[in-house]
Amino acid sequence: MNHTIQNPNICDNCQPIKNYFLYDTGVYGLCGKKGECIDAELIAYYSKAGITDEEFIWLKLPRLRGWNAHAKEGIDTPSLSWSEIEREIKESLSNS
Repeated sequence: MNHTIQNPNICDNCQPIKNYFLYDTGVYGLCGKKGECIDAELIAYYSKAGITDEEFIWLKLPRLRGWNAHAKEGIDTPSLSWSEIEREIKESLSNS
């Protein structure tokens, strides 16, 4: 399956953000290794939407748009679109 965006996940070595509430286990976009990584574009999107509570993000929202490490080996996980992320935000805020 071909995605319109490249894997945006970055590891702590590339994007040091010391708040691990924002990290999730995934596949790094640069080297393809699995580990704790962050989708910095997604976290910036949440911030622009006024969501800055890291615990809320950790508990209620996706921290990666795709490429998570929980998918079956060799199967690429589909990336969430911005409209899907927006729907997740609205649902999470309404259920809070």
